[in-house]
Amino acid sequence: MVVASLLHGRMRVRDAGLKKDALAAQVTDALLETPGVASAEVNLRVGSLLVLYDAAVVGAQAVLDTISGFLGSPEEEVPVEEAQGPSGRSCCGRMSLSVPPAVRRRIVNLGMMASLALSVAAAVFDLKKLHVLAGIVFLALFGDHFLQKKERVFA
Repeated sequence: MVVASLLHGRMRVRDAGLKKDALAAQVTDALLETPGVASAEVNLRVGSLLVLYDAAVVGAQAVLDTISGFLGSPEEEVPVEEAQGPSGRSCCGRMSLSVPPAVRRRIVNLGMMASLALSVAAAVFDLKKLHVLAGIVFLALFGDHFLQKKERVFA
C-alpha cells in the first residue's frame, strides 16, 4: 500500500489489491461505516482509493489504520505532520509535488538569484527581450517563494 497523497480531509491510496472487486468493496464498506468518512471511491483499473473525510471527526491515521487492516501496512507513507501545515491545509496547495519542500525552496531560491542576475546582465548589455524574459521568470519564482512564506509574512 502506498499513500499517494494526503491533504487535510482527502487521501489517495494505491495498492494492487484494490484492483480486486471483492477486496475493494470490503475496504470501501469499512470506510463508509467509519464516523467522519464522507466518501470512499475505488478505481479498479489502476488500484486507487480516494477517501474524503472530515478531519475534525476522524484523523488521517485512523483512516490509514482502517485501510491497512485490509491491505497491509503502508510501504511509503506521507507523514501527517508534513502533509498538513499549521493552518490544517496542505503545505503545497492542490499541486502535489514529489520534490521535498526543502529541495523545492532551494531550487526556487537559486532560480530567483540566477534569473535576477541574468536580467541585470541582459539590461547592461541592452538585450531587452532577454531582460524582460528573465524578469518574468524571476517574478514567477518570487510568487512561488511568497506563497511558501505567506504565513510567516502575515504572522
